[in-house]
Amino acid sequence: MRTSESKPRGNEGEAIFYGIATLARHSATARRHAVFAPYRSLLSFVVYDILHPSALNKAIFNKICILILFCFGAPLSSARAATLAFPPSCYTQDELQHIRQWEKTWSGKKIDKTSVDQIAPFLPDSYVAIYKNPEPWGAPREGFYFYIVPYQRAGETSGMARATEKYAPLVALDGSGRLTRYTDIAGRPFPEPKTGLEIAWNFDFNTHGDSCFYNRAGYNMVPASRTERVGDQDAWELFWIHRVDVDPRPAFPQNSKGIARSTFYHMYSPSEYKNTRMFNLRYIDIDKSDNAYLWFSAFRRIQRISNTERTDSIDGTDLIYDDEYFWDGQILRNTYAWKGYKELLCARHLDMAKTERQPGQTLLNNLSRERTKTMVVEVTSTDPNYIYGKRIWYVDPETFLVSWTEIYDRQMRLWKCFENLTSDIPTKNGEAKNFIVGTHFVDLQRRHAGTWKNSRVEVGIAIPQDMFTLYNLQKGGY
Repeated sequence: MRTSESKPRGNEGEAIFYGIATLARHSATARRHAVFAPYRSLLSFVVYDILHPSALNKAIFNKICILILFCFGAPLSSARAATLAFPPSCYTQDELQHIRQWEKTWSGKKIDKTSVDQIAPFLPDSYVAIYKNPEPWGAPREGFYFYIVPYQRAGETSGMARATEKYAPLVALDGSGRLTRYTDIAGRPFPEPKTGLEIAWNFDFNTHGDSCFYNRAGYNMVPASRTERVGDQDAWELFWIHRVDVDPRPAFPQNSKGIARSTFYHMYSPSEYKNTRMFNLRYIDIDKSDNAYLWFSAFRRIQRISNTERTDSIDGTDLIYDDEYFWDGQILRNTYAWKGYKELLCARHLDMAKTERQPGQTLLNNLSRERTKTMVVEVTSTDPNYIYGKRIWYVDPETFLVSWTEIYDRQMRLWKCFENLTSDIPTKNGEAKNFIVGTHFVDLQRRHAGTWKNSRVEVGIAIPQDMFTLYNLQKGGY
């Protein structure tokens, strides 16, 4: 006869019993796993009516419980794997047929100020205005233009797929929104996200190939006068946890400082920053602030960058330190509200070598953009005095990179609009990873702008852990 539900009373056998009883009732969201359905009623009968711990010797009971978990857990696990579509697609098959019909009209079309109104629903309003009236934004005589190309799936590695299949079933959030096994897992924690916070955690777990290098040329512009300040730097990034492609996986075994991610920059220009170097450490403990150190070549000394400076403008650009990747901070410093979907034209398979620009030009020309169904997330800081009122993310559902972001000031006036340009980059494992190869930054209130162009991108390389130390920072400066 079925017993009433109550908590285990400390007996080991009863603890196992109640664990299986819960499995029998809920079958780990058995509604999604049809293969488990034929076993559920049988398992409930065996657990509740035959194997109650009061009726059996404890040792025998424990062995039978373990056998049941082994026998019935396997189909449940395989069912989850069978239903996991990874990597995901922006579109269902029916939706993709509609997109292909649309592309028959638009693929290969050049979009400029004469035609941008026709595809205006697929661009942010601020960019439509820039394409329609390009002269105040430093455009060349022909204006700004791009081409529409067919939609393609974004590149993702087999390591990410395997890690998602292995670890996603283990993911859980506590009452504060934290992942309960944050350091032990990798891959995409929520293959089928249901909330804005789950989308944000997926964004956080994109390790950009675990380790990477790129050279970045940055142009900081005043479009009205067509003047610009040019920066040049090398950048290295290393993930210490959540690793999916490069051994050791999923984490470095030696990590006494509890580092989650580290970045290193070596600057070559502007001239006053020549040979300046810096590194930043992001910690596993979400309540612990980043540590960032700068070796400033002009003074030949090391300076610690205060976390109060993270909302300062970086060398007169339109960026603050938190703007890298369109959010570069601990996930729970914000709240996230999923607002639905919006189809946008995104530069997802861009050949940066084919792009064109002149000095002072806000947007690159000769871009290729494809139609993409993005996930719209409203991001609001938990700090009431934060510099931004809110961000709107437009997230690529295949990569969980943020393709576009609109940023509002504290009076909720549109302030900035940024765009990430991506491409499938070969990894050292012989696969492809969709990676950021450029960025547009537009300050709509100041009429100021910037562009990044990343080159010499390497993904999945070996980076020594001791690169991110004060000793290395100082040693490299001499």
